[in-house]
Amino acid sequence: MTSIQANVHLGNQMVVDCIPAAARTLHESGMLSLRLHPRHAALQEDLCQWARDNLWDVLNESEIGKIHTAAYGWLACSFWSRSASYQRSLTLLKQRTLLKLMYWFITFDDAIDNSSRMSSDPTEAESYCALFLDIVFRHGRKSTKTRPELLKEAKHKYSSSEVLPLRLGAEWWEDMKRDGMPISQQARFEAAATEYVMAQVQTVRWNEQLALKDKAPSLPDYITVRRVAVGAPLCIVASEYDLGIDLDIEILLDPLVQALQAAVSDHVAWINDILSFPKELRLGEVLHLVCLLPIHNNPCAASGLDPASALNGNEGGRSSFGAAACRAWEMTASRHEECVGLASRIMDSPHLSANPNMEDYVRAICSIAAGNWAWSLKCNRYIDPPATSE
Repeated sequence: MTSIQANVHLGNQMVVDCIPAAARTLHESGMLSLRLHPRHAALQEDLCQWARDNLWDVLNESEIGKIHTAAYGWLACSFWSRSASYQRSLTLLKQRTLLKLMYWFITFDDAIDNSSRMSSDPTEAESYCALFLDIVFRHGRKSTKTRPELLKEAKHKYSSSEVLPLRLGAEWWEDMKRDGMPISQQARFEAAATEYVMAQVQTVRWNEQLALKDKAPSLPDYITVRRVAVGAPLCIVASEYDLGIDLDIEILLDPLVQALQAAVSDHVAWINDILSFPKELRLGEVLHLVCLLPIHNNPCAASGLDPASALNGNEGGRSSFGAAACRAWEMTASRHEECVGLASRIMDSPHLSANPNMEDYVRAICSIAAGNWAWSLKCNRYIDPPATSE
């Protein structure tokens, strides 16, 4: 068994050891129920079928099948597992728009991560993300050019898989406006999408610094950016569109509501970090909650982080990362309890609960955390193959 294979096995075992068996069992727990809605499987198939019908010219069947094999099902959970939407008949336009938005998350993530230019060069990533914002929201850097002109230029510079998210973004944005998304909600959605897109650039920038053995980001900075980069805040705004509501800004700025949004986003991000840790450890990726916790707890190591040191198999490294995995789980479990408590406090608040849409909104937000967790524990997206002897 090679040293890397040994550490892959170590990573798998740490994930198993640090997550209690009870957490791997779906159960009912009120507002944050770890239960997939029966519509989840159907919606995931709807997403595959939509891609076949609409993207046949740019995606082959294996790429479309990634929805199942790579299991991006948490996106469907985010919008439908506990929201009121499944109880009412969505307009055909809204259903197609949300499917398009879900698939856009996949294609945009792939465009950044699977391009050698953008995944390792923050300048290239920033140029691509700025172009996306120009095309979709008309941010003005090239506002003298029409959207078709910008898309035509993009086809000469980027691959078809990189152009696809630019095209999809323009489509779901026009669909949302045509479907009557309120102006105030449009502004919040655009702001959330902009933050999400630019958070990917910061992630690429940090990865470049780590590759150069430069200073690792501080844990608070990482958590702040990761909270946005995971996409949950954008899903939270999209939940209002899904529910057909438009909450007053005073409600959305309430400290309890803001705290719930942050707790849900952290919950999604940290679950992803914990469960993806073995695979990322194998690949030498260290921009990760579990890898950054030992640095945060040891300021003397904060001047740099060598990815190879995470794979060297020494006992000190094993105990350090094992403790970090356990600590990451404790943080996530605490966030879970905070989500439950904040949801209850919001519904107990006379001011907030007086809004007739508040309960549906809180349930929809909590479904993003619960749906992601429930799906993550059932799917095999994060499972590394077991190490084998040579």
